[in-house]
Amino acid sequence: MQLDMFSWLQAWLENDNSKVVYLLALILIANIIDFLLGWLNAKFNSKVKFSSSKAIYGIARKLVLFILLVFFIPVSLLVPYPIGIGALYVLFLGYLLSEINSILSHLKMSDDDKSVDKFADFIQKIFSSNKGEGN
Repeated sequence: MQLDMFSWLQAWLENDNSKVVYLLALILIANIIDFLLGWLNAKFNSKVKFSSSKAIYGIARKLVLFILLVFFIPVSLLVPYPIGIGALYVLFLGYLLSEINSILSHLKMSDDDKSVDKFADFIQKIFSSNKGEGN
């Protein structure tokens, strides 16, 4: 049995129910990546002070925002059909783009309010020191 990836992904976009689940899954993946990059930066970068309370606050903040996203699914049904679901997509896509911007700012590919975030420098230093050891 051959798995056709594009057909499988397209099946997720057949109706509004599966599109909402697909967007929520993408948001969760982006949340996890963003949190892990932030945690790695704070834990292993000597220029950034690690604080477990900030990590817990970050997790709680992302959890509350995700609960709000799920809360707005039934709220969107109270608004007439094309407007309610459209507003829900705008909310989900806006939050997803915000998370992607946060991920890119960890990698210094975007500007964000993270003034002490030197994760890209830290990763570059790790790989450059490993190259010198192999030669």
